[in-house]
Amino acid sequence: MEKKLYSCYHLTEDGKGERLTDLIEIRFLEIPILLDKGIKRDENDPMVQWMEFLDGKSKEVMEMLAEKNKDIKKAYNLLKIISKDDKAKMLYESRQAEISDELTRLKSARDGAKEEDAVNFLKLGISEELVAKGTGLSIEKVLELKKKILN
Repeated sequence: MEKKLYSCYHLTEDGKGERLTDLIEIRFLEIPILLDKGIKRDENDPMVQWMEFLDGKSKEVMEMLAEKNKDIKKAYNLLKIISKDDKAKMLYESRQAEISDELTRLKSARDGAKEEDAVNFLKLGISEELVAKGTGLSIEKVLELKKKILN
């Protein structure tokens, strides 16, 4: 599969392949691929510029991109304003904390489900090794769960 910096998709009708609208498109930006020296990229391509801006390696890089691209300049100026606004900064940090909490809750739920599955498999007599492989839990965790079942 060819490595690409970005891909663009549109909504089309399955039978005719006719585009539904020009107003909606979905873009996937492969920012980690920016580091791959083997990938050809055009520094004047607006999508590459946006990817470098979003990657935000340094203030100098962001300022240089803002000078090259008027849309990035607008975004950069807005970013500077927001970063000085304590209320906006607090809202941003609050939102980030909320996202982090949600991710923690999801991970806990997944881990709990894995442990529940492991207990059920152990009760069915499935070997500890297979339970560990099937659930993704460590063999140590599976053995710990087995001890709890036996006690």
